[in-house]
Amino acid sequence: MTSMNDMSIRALTSLPDSLVDDLVDETADAPPSGSPIDQSIRSTLGTYFDDLDGTTPHGLYDMVIKAVERPLLDVVMARADGNQSRAAEWLGINRNTLRRKLVEHRLID
Repeated sequence: MTSMNDMSIRALTSLPDSLVDDLVDETADAPPSGSPIDQSIRSTLGTYFDDLDGTTPHGLYDMVIKAVERPLLDVVMARADGNQSRAAEWLGINRNTLRRKLVEHRLID
């Protein structure tokens, strides 16, 4: 039987590629309320809480970050043509931090 957490993680990891693409728009510091990315995240989190059916969530922040971080890194690296320095700059993080995250998510060896 599939656990509620497994179903919730599947819902969060099924965010459309267009949503992940919105994450790398370097002209915006954060998506404005009502933007497609904001709406998608709110909708997905709404589904998550509905699926919990009253059960208290645990580790929600880490679960959401893990669900979003891998596709974000994957799309940014592809858009940066594999250039880690450029990708790190776009993400606003240190190149070493990017490299560590890429290894953690098994996007590089």
